[in-house]
Amino acid sequence: MENYPFICPIQVRWRDLDAFTHVNNATFASYLEMARTKVFSDLFGGREAMEVPFFVTRLEIDYRRSIKLYDEVQVGIRVGWIKGASFTFEYLVTANGESAAEAVTTLACVDNVTGKVVRITPALRKTLESLQSG
Repeated sequence: MENYPFICPIQVRWRDLDAFTHVNNATFASYLEMARTKVFSDLFGGREAMEVPFFVTRLEIDYRRSIKLYDEVQVGIRVGWIKGASFTFEYLVTANGESAAEAVTTLACVDNVTGKVVRITPALRKTLESLQSG
């Protein structure tokens, strides 16, 4: 997690498991969402930041290993690229310190009244830049 400036612990729940008793592949997307919610709450001002909501426009997940019920799970987040109205979050999901998945979401800033894409503000860009590694 060295190159991921934000870490979110995840509690594996019984309902996350599939018939093979490991976390279902679709649940990984929920773990990313939990981590995104935590980073928005902690670093982007929570509800106040929702004046300009973010929408996920793309999701990619590469699975590395399964996660079991009692594994210690963490999701690391960093910002990849930043453009005029969109940016990427890059994730590392670990289970007991081992890589379980790598993922990327592309997010677009959208005005919550008009529904139109809006540019990233300078203040938001500064916060996003603080989450870039290196």
